[in-house]
Amino acid sequence: MTLLASFTHPVADAQRAFRRILKAMSEPGVMVSLPLAQGWGELSPAATAVLLTLVDQESALWLDQRVDSDTLRSNLRFHTGVPIVAERDALFALTHAAANPDPALFAAGDNMAPEKSTTLIVEVPALNGGLTLRLSGPGLRESRAIAPQLPAAILHYLRERPHPFPQGVDLIFTCGEAMMALPRTTDVEVC
Repeated sequence: MTLLASFTHPVADAQRAFRRILKAMSEPGVMVSLPLAQGWGELSPAATAVLLTLVDQESALWLDQRVDSDTLRSNLRFHTGVPIVAERDALFALTHAAANPDPALFAAGDNMAPEKSTTLIVEVPALNGGLTLRLSGPGLRESRAIAPQLPAAILHYLRERPHPFPQGVDLIFTCGEAMMALPRTTDVEVC
């Protein structure tokens, strides 16, 4: 078992990371920094910080085989206690853009319990240089353009939005020490 470092100051750093994640979720398309000394295994520092901040023994996590490893599992078990499940209806899912993950395959909640949807954390090659997306909706005073490098399945999901609001999957994109979010409330136009 290879244990890697988590936050240097666990309480203060987790609170700081939580505030930044909250900013990204409440202001879709805003890039925030989640500095961490290192990521676990092949994960970026930002994805590792998101996991350290959001998952715990009362949430469930689905891992894509592209990111799954013994190192990641041992550190998740030691630092967070999160149960790792095989079903895609987990509260959190972690994948890599290279896996071309389809958000429609994850839990979208329902009208009575929209909070039972999955938050999909996707490691992407870059948070810029991709197809331009125009965002509007809650948290945005005016439309905002972003261009993360997203796989085809996510772009298709954003175009089609197969689940009517309040259902849907919340998306978190990570790369290096940066992250941005697209909550299900955001209207996305793929340019």
